[in-house]
Amino acid sequence: MRRIKFSNLKLMQKFLLSYFMLIIIPLILLSSITYKTVSTILETYITSATKQAFEQTYSFLSYKLYRVNDVSDIISNDNNITTIDSNLITILGKSPNTYPINEQIKDMFFLRKYLSSYENDIDISNLKLYVNNDFLYSNEDYNMFSLNKAKNSKWLTIFKENKTRNLWCPSSYLEDKPNSSPKELSLVSAIKNPNDFSKDIGFLRVDFKKSMVDDIIKKTNSVDGSFTYIQNSKGVIVSSTDDSLIAKYNLNNTLTTSLSSNTQNFQKLTINNNKCLLKSSLINNTDWYMTTIIPYDSILVKIKFIRNTLILLLSILGTIAFTLAYYFSNSITRRITKLNKSMRQVHNGSLETYIKDSSSDEIGELIDNYNFMITKMVILIDEQYKSGKEVKNAELKALQAQINPHFLYNTLDMINWMAFKDMNKEISSAVKSLAGFYKISLNKGKSKVSIKDELTHASLYVDIQNMRYSDRIKLTIDLPEELYRYSILKITLQPILENSISHGILGRGNVCGEIIISGKLENNDITLYVKDDGIGIPEDKIDKILTDDISSETGSGYGLKNIDKRLKLSYGEGYGLTFKSQYGHGTTVEIKIPATVHEDGFVL
Repeated sequence: MRRIKFSNLKLMQKFLLSYFMLIIIPLILLSSITYKTVSTILETYITSATKQAFEQTYSFLSYKLYRVNDVSDIISNDNNITTIDSNLITILGKSPNTYPINEQIKDMFFLRKYLSSYENDIDISNLKLYVNNDFLYSNEDYNMFSLNKAKNSKWLTIFKENKTRNLWCPSSYLEDKPNSSPKELSLVSAIKNPNDFSKDIGFLRVDFKKSMVDDIIKKTNSVDGSFTYIQNSKGVIVSSTDDSLIAKYNLNNTLTTSLSSNTQNFQKLTINNNKCLLKSSLINNTDWYMTTIIPYDSILVKIKFIRNTLILLLSILGTIAFTLAYYFSNSITRRITKLNKSMRQVHNGSLETYIKDSSSDEIGELIDNYNFMITKMVILIDEQYKSGKEVKNAELKALQAQINPHFLYNTLDMINWMAFKDMNKEISSAVKSLAGFYKISLNKGKSKVSIKDELTHASLYVDIQNMRYSDRIKLTIDLPEELYRYSILKITLQPILENSISHGILGRGNVCGEIIISGKLENNDITLYVKDDGIGIPEDKIDKILTDDISSETGSGYGLKNIDKRLKLSYGEGYGLTFKSQYGHGTTVEIKIPATVHEDGFVL
C-alpha cells in the first residue's frame, strides 16, 4: 500500500519528499547529535574552567591566610627575644602586684613597636593584644586592650567554651562596632602560660581586611549567576561574592554546614528547588570552607544559545537546500508536465502542440523527439487524410452508383405504354419530371445539394411514382424555409421515400397513403423527419434495418443501410439515420446532419 501511494504521487512531490528524506532529516539528526555533543563538551568545559578558577583562588586564599596564621604563630609563641626580659610571653606572664610602673611603661613601648612591625596594608591591617586588666598599658587601646573590652565578644565566649588555641573569626564574632558594616576578619590566638598551659595569659588578635578575601574569591566566578562564599565550621558566612544570592538560595547555617561536606569535584545538587553544580573545600590550617555554586540554568543558557544557533543554521541551510531542490525539481517537472500536457492534447486530437525548449539535456532531447514525432504524425495524417478522402469519395460514388436501374426501366416502360395510348400530355409531364430528377441527381458531379433541391428531387420522384400508381401517394412538405439554404448529400430522401412507398404504403394493399417531410434546426444540427402511414416495421426487424438491407428484396436498389453509411462517412459517426415505427400504423425516419450552408445558395 505504501509503495502504491508513493507511486501515485506527482513527480514534484516525489522529488521534494526524496530531498526531505535525504537532506532535511540528516540535517536534523546531525544537528541533534551536534547539540548533544556540544552541550556535553560545554558543560564539561564550564565545570573544568570553574574548577581551575576555584583551585587557583583556593591556593591564593590559602596562601594569604597562611601568612596571617604564620604571623600569629610567631608572635603568640615568641620566646626568642634576645633579652630574656623582653619577650611577649615573659611580659604577659608578670604579676601585676610586683610589676613596677616604669617597667610597665617600658614594656608598653616595646610591645607597641613590636606589634606595629607586623602591621601592613596588604595582609595584616591591625594587631591587637588583649592583656590583664590590671596592667597599666591595658588601656592603650591601639595595640593593647584590656580583656574587659572583649568580654562581650563572641570569640572570647567560644574560647572559654572550647578551650581552643586558635579561632578564625568572621566579622560577627568581633566586638568592634557591631552595628556597622563588617570590614575586618580576624585570627585570634590564645597565649598560654608557659608554666601552666591550661591558663591563658593573653590573646593575640590578628585583623585582616574582609575586602581582601572578597576580591580573591570574586575571581572564581566565571559563569553568570554563579557565586562563591566562605563559611566556618559552624556554617556562619564569612565572605561572599553576592549576598543577594545567599538570600535567594536561603543558605542558613544548617544548610551551609551540610553543603560544606561536598569536598569532591563539582556535584549536581538541588538547593531549595534550584538545580546547581557545587564544590566545597576546607582551607588548610583553618576551619573555613570555600564553596562555589553554579546554577544549572546558567549552563543551560549557554547550551540554549548553541541550540538556538543550530536551529537557526538548520533553518537557513534547510531553506536554502529545499529552495534549490524545489528549483531543480521544478526545472525538470515543469518541462515534463508541459510535455505530458501536450501529449494529452495529442490524445484528444490536437496536433498543433509544439513545445519550445532550448535545453540540450535528456528532457530537452525528449522534447525534440516529441516535436519531431508530432511533425511526422501531421505529415502522415495529412497523407492518410488525402488517401482516405480519395477512398471515401470513391466509396460514395460507388454507393451513389447503386441507383436501381429498375426505376429507370419502369419509368421508360411507363412512358412507352403512354405513347401506345396516345397520352401525349402525360408523356410530356413524365419526361419533364424524369429529366429534372436526373439533373439534380447528376448535380454537375457534386456530392452535396441544398435541402431545397433535395426536396425538389423528392417531389419529382413522387410525381413519377404517382403516374405509375394512379396518384395513390400524397407528399406533404412541412419544413421551415430557413432550412432550405443548408447543405445535404444528394439522393438522401429518394431511397427513404422509395422504402416508404414500396414497404410501407403499398405494403398495406391497394390503398392510398401519405408521406410527410418535416424538420428542425437545433444546436447547429438539422434533423429531417420522413413520416409515412404505411404498414410499419415489425419490432424484431427495426434493429436489423441498418445491418440487413431489407429493401433489396423488392429491388429498390439504394438501401437504407447505404444512406446511413454515406451520411456517417461524410459527416461522422454522430450523424445518420434513426428509425421509429409501430407496426400497422406507420414509420418515421430521422435524418440527422450538421447545419452547413450550401455553397451555391438556392439551386433551381
